[in-house]
Amino acid sequence: MRRSALVALAVLAGWNSPTLAQEVRYVNRDGITYRETVERVKKPVSETTYQTYNETVYKERYTTEVQESQRTYLAPVTEYQWEAYTPVTLNIFAPPRVAYRWVPRTRWETRSETVRTPVTRRDLVPEERTVSRPQTALRMVEEERITRIAIADPPSGQPAANVASRQVIGGVSNLQNDPPRSGTSFAPGGLRR
Repeated sequence: MRRSALVALAVLAGWNSPTLAQEVRYVNRDGITYRETVERVKKPVSETTYQTYNETVYKERYTTEVQESQRTYLAPVTEYQWEAYTPVTLNIFAPPRVAYRWVPRTRWETRSETVRTPVTRRDLVPEERTVSRPQTALRMVEEERITRIAIADPPSGQPAANVASRQVIGGVSNLQNDPPRSGTSFAPGGLRR
């Protein structure tokens, strides 16, 4: 559309004389002679039409998938065992003895597990659609302009009805009830000179 607008401006800018032909003729209507000037002029006319196109448009599509992966981690393992110990007593004369107690023992083991992680993927999917776009075309049209100027009054013997109904196109007509074309001046005392 911008290209056709630029072409139109270039055509209009380079157009120096829009008048193609000029013809002068004299026509007599109702007893009045007119000078008719017929000019043939070319003028630009823009026409807009809509054309349909098929175009490919890419749309976003998001898909979420669950991916499984293996993970290794350290886990504490606690076991209870019997442990022998010598109890402390305040009696220094008591014989030493052995006692047993239940004691937890913690160790770390390596374990693996399956982890399910959602992953979102973005895809561009092509889609065909029909679009109508305006197309502007510039063409030159020949136009005829007619200018009429009355150059002769009707003869004096023509009836007054025709004269009264005529339409004056251009020129100057003198009517008897015209207002005066020159001003009058008054003296300072209000008297006419």
